[in-house]
Amino acid sequence: MTFLELLRTSPFEALIFLFSLVVAITVHEFAHAWSADKLGDDTPRLMGRVTLNPLSHLDPIGSLAFILVGFGWGRPVLYNPLRLLRRSDELLIALAGPASNLLLAILFNILIYVQTHYGVHIFSTEILQAASYINVLLAAFNMLPIPPLDGSAIVAYFWPEYRSMMGGQVGLIVLLVIIFSGVLGLVISPVIQVFSQLTHLFGILL
Repeated sequence: MTFLELLRTSPFEALIFLFSLVVAITVHEFAHAWSADKLGDDTPRLMGRVTLNPLSHLDPIGSLAFILVGFGWGRPVLYNPLRLLRRSDELLIALAGPASNLLLAILFNILIYVQTHYGVHIFSTEILQAASYINVLLAAFNMLPIPPLDGSAIVAYFWPEYRSMMGGQVGLIVLLVIIFSGVLGLVISPVIQVFSQLTHLFGILL
């Protein structure tokens, strides 16, 4: 179901989903920019990406694609690997985005736990659950080893030749085929289940 279809059938749920997605993408891209900046490369800062302003991270075409066909993307954070002190810093930058989404999901689950067990009602449980799911979904999606997703940078760190194998338009074509063929759900579901269990587990433990 696309955003437009959801908007027609349930406007409130559509707005919750949209708000949660904007927050998730903003935090995700900010985490990439912030980590690159802290690790020695000020390129993201000079490009105005070390900010939590959604307008700095939302991609116009990616946003339109989300509304029309049900998936989209944010503006990738650019950085200069030559300005990093260690090669492992690239791995940390790649992991920062998905990790930030998992931390957000954990936070939302903690709030749900507190509200449920202590009778504190600050936010709607429905909104918190939606926000948690969107963050888990975004983290899992970005872990796919397909350029330009973060998972491809993680694989390339351990297998440098992978970057040239999936270079150019190859990664984008593979990603589009997976999305429109319906395979995406099958590929990403196990990752979503693992991440969901982790966020719920940490929410309860903390």
